[in-house]
Amino acid sequence: MNILEVIQLKYLEFSLKEQKIAAYILENSQYIENMNITIFAKNCNVSTATVTRFCQKINCQSFANLKIMISSINLSSSSITTKNDPLYKVHSFYKDIINTTKNIVNIDDLKILYNKIKNAKRIYIYGLGSSGLTGTEFMLRLIRMGFHCQAITDSHLMIINSSILNQNDLVIALSCSGETLDVINAINLAKNNKCFVASITSFPTSTLALNSDFFIITPNSKLLTKNSFINSQFSTIYIIDVLTTIFLEEEEMRKKMDTTINTILNNQKK
Repeated sequence: MNILEVIQLKYLEFSLKEQKIAAYILENSQYIENMNITIFAKNCNVSTATVTRFCQKINCQSFANLKIMISSINLSSSSITTKNDPLYKVHSFYKDIINTTKNIVNIDDLKILYNKIKNAKRIYIYGLGSSGLTGTEFMLRLIRMGFHCQAITDSHLMIINSSILNQNDLVIALSCSGETLDVINAINLAKNNKCFVASITSFPTSTLALNSDFFIITPNSKLLTKNSFINSQFSTIYIIDVLTTIFLEEEEMRKKMDTTINTILNNQKK
């Protein structure tokens, strides 16, 4: 992982002032190379001593060393991000998110989740807001491959559902922050009923990750851009695409997928 990816993963471990520094770096990495520590600290509204402590916390000897590590990252889209055309800006953002996700996520972890899905009697996907929309997309993919799956996007229904789960079921919880209280309460109840809980979140030290039996970490796009409506779920969708690809390598899954496609097409002709 490069230094920007390390900063994202450690974000929740930082103090509030250090989080200011982390957020500023992630949003403005292309401009930091030409700053001295005094100007950088002023832009982050912290002291130079706080900047130095932050650097040490991410295993950089100094602010100068941090700048070297940032400048050494091969951002192939760096020339694109300077353009004002929204097409280039969004393309650059998505490209960076995909590259970061690929670097952070381990294929072996995805295969663990793949096996949990295959062996579960029933699968329930929990998510609120944008995560709920992603959960619904995930559900549709799994249903079309023959799985018994339901996306639950209402907090009350999550609690109701969690209360009747058992060891044969699987819950997959989605939350970028990992601090969505309703989702956390629901997965804790599911675990009390011996249900296996997997989560997809952005921070390994978040409450959701720490309370899950297994978790997959994805980059948090909100740390990279706070002033736009660019899809905050893009990295999670990428993970779902990869999982779907793994499933469709099996002939049985492909046949079920083809059956649903043909059924839809035949129904539209009537």
